[in-house]
Amino acid sequence: MPLGQFLIWVVKFGAGIIAYFIVDRVPALIKLAAIPKRVAACGIAAGIAILGWLAQIGMLYEPAPVGARPWIEMVFLIATSAFGLATLIHTRDLQDAPVPALRL
Repeated sequence: MPLGQFLIWVVKFGAGIIAYFIVDRVPALIKLAAIPKRVAACGIAAGIAILGWLAQIGMLYEPAPVGARPWIEMVFLIATSAFGLATLIHTRDLQDAPVPALRL
């Protein structure tokens, strides 16, 4: 697989998968309860996806956004897409998690 295709995979799908690979193997993260583990996985997935996108720009596979707003919008899009996938992957961990009581 060429590097450009690998980076596309990382940004679109791989970040969420890699995040759970990390979360399930780092001792400090394994010990976390379901919700904190989900937050960690989302942050890791977003970070990996953003780094993959920046690598695409650095390797000239993807054009760099022009101006602050397009940069912010792309980072937001990539981060939310990555942690959305990580959240879907993580639902298996939430099956046995206790549901917190609502306080009104």
